[in-house]
Amino acid sequence: MKKKIAIFANSWNFDIVSSFIKGYSETLKAAEADTFMFLAANSYGRPENNNRSEVSIHSFPNLNDFDSAVVFSQGLNSNEVRDYIYKHCEETGIPTFCVGDVHPGFHGLLVKTEKAMTELCEHLYTKHNVKRVAFFGGPEDNGDSNLRLQAVKEFAAMKKDFILDDKDIFFTNWEVRKCMEAVMEHYSKKENLPDAMIFANDFLAISASMALETLGFTVPDDVLITGFDYVKSGQTYYPSIATIDQCYDAIGELCAKSIIQIFEGKEVPEEQYVDGEFKAGESCGCINPRNEDQQRRQYCHSLIGKEYEMNARTGVIYGLRAAFQESSRFSTLPYKLQSVINNAFHKEIQTFYMMLDPTLERIGQEDPDILPQCKYVDKMQVVVSRRNGQVLKTGQNIHKREIIPEYDGEGPNEFYFVMPLYIDTFVVGYFVMNKTDVGIRDWVYQEYEACLTQSLTYYKTNIRLAALNDKLSELMQTDALTSLKNRTAYENMKTVLKNKYLAQDCTQFAAVMFDLNDLKKINDELGHGAGDIYIKSSSELICNTFKHSPVFRIGGDEFVAIVKNTDYDERFELLEKFRSEVERLQREDVPLINRVSVASGMADSDEIENEDIETMFEKADERMYENKRLMKAKRAEKQ
Repeated sequence: MKKKIAIFANSWNFDIVSSFIKGYSETLKAAEADTFMFLAANSYGRPENNNRSEVSIHSFPNLNDFDSAVVFSQGLNSNEVRDYIYKHCEETGIPTFCVGDVHPGFHGLLVKTEKAMTELCEHLYTKHNVKRVAFFGGPEDNGDSNLRLQAVKEFAAMKKDFILDDKDIFFTNWEVRKCMEAVMEHYSKKENLPDAMIFANDFLAISASMALETLGFTVPDDVLITGFDYVKSGQTYYPSIATIDQCYDAIGELCAKSIIQIFEGKEVPEEQYVDGEFKAGESCGCINPRNEDQQRRQYCHSLIGKEYEMNARTGVIYGLRAAFQESSRFSTLPYKLQSVINNAFHKEIQTFYMMLDPTLERIGQEDPDILPQCKYVDKMQVVVSRRNGQVLKTGQNIHKREIIPEYDGEGPNEFYFVMPLYIDTFVVGYFVMNKTDVGIRDWVYQEYEACLTQSLTYYKTNIRLAALNDKLSELMQTDALTSLKNRTAYENMKTVLKNKYLAQDCTQFAAVMFDLNDLKKINDELGHGAGDIYIKSSSELICNTFKHSPVFRIGGDEFVAIVKNTDYDERFELLEKFRSEVERLQREDVPLINRVSVASGMADSDEIENEDIETMFEKADERMYENKRLMKAKRAEKQ
């Protein structure tokens, strides 16, 4: 059986992850191993509940089932989550690789960017005569961001006329909105502008360029900007972003080589490094340094193909959203989802799995505060299962440790992405897709996850409305005094029985009609309170006799039991038992408050005439009145 590798990553840094996967996948072909990437989309600025549910996917796998683990340590956006994964890896003892971090006992895979950052500063200083700079980082406690800031500070310390003041240092939590607000607040006047703005990633640099344009400035004429990460959008943006390539394709290749060496029993260094590379761009004042015009032409050329892909994907996403919006019962949801996925020919979902908590409808019945918080149930129902275009069995429950139904670890190497499904902090399942060329690069996986997560919010509303309607319907069909079903429920039951009978889809049943004797007399002489006790005592006797059959109160002193199941097989014995108990409860040694007198009559579904079930109920009613007359006659004889 092939080896299994777990990777923990975040989809917000999709360019880095995509680059890593490219080098990793190509190199791993030399080994027999399947990869499972547990992919979250938590980020700064998102609601805390969403982030907590997102990162639940990182606690999902049982690492005892894996042979190695890879952790995108700095990219997880949470030290707490990183430390949890580290602890889990330590407990299982599997070889673990930290991308962008070092940890005792693990293998660190790191990019050296100090030299590249120094080269960036030197380029600004020497080639573009930059003297004053501003720095925009991520969170104030983020290690990667602070290393970039430290490199700029050290260069400023070496070059006394290269100035970075504390007032020109900003922390954005990686949020482009915060970055744009800071630029517009502090640099709205030309005299306040620094010579250059250095950003801790390319997205911040692009957002700042837009903010400066809004203020009436242009890049690089009025101010130079640089970024970090060498993302695709930064390469095709105008002006192209001067940046640092962290060469994550080389990190991915190095990671896969090291994993293969460990599988072969070879030693692997505790720390391995790849050098980052400075990439000049138009935003720092260089003219077409990376042949950007050619890249933009290629990008525009590919837009038509991407548009076709997006249209096909949009159709699938609309279908998934509609499946949730049109469902208010878990029983109907799987079929709708299967229809969307199984009838789609888009290459991204030729392999697609969806597993949901079979008790999902709790969201409509229980207080959200008592639902499990960011935790997966052990058993998941397979709702959608498709592998390489082939539709597989659904409806069965699998243990979450299986991850994928019918997984056998055979065949060519596979790369699976496992992503969470949740409603607020109630984690309801997960879905799985396999690697495609555009999957990470074009945010495809994140797009599907966003669609499904939003759709589950609609579904929650539907479930809650359905639960509320059920409750109202139950109240409308429940007798307040006895808690039995009322006449409305009885008429609905008769309609169901009639339809099943006419469709020849009905098992045998019987009806027993009951009528309380002397209720009016008790009410008149002892009061309605005593009458209520009498009604309850009578209903309890009926229910205790016909335990496996629905009982209805259809009038003030009238009841009916639809005798089914094992009660039907013993219907004559039960009726006789009931009448004997009524007779016993009429004896003089029984306290007056406990006495019960109920007439009864039964008819069988075999007695239905002309396919009209009302004839059976009429016969039961006639026999009940016959029993009532006999009981009255017996009372008269005793007197």
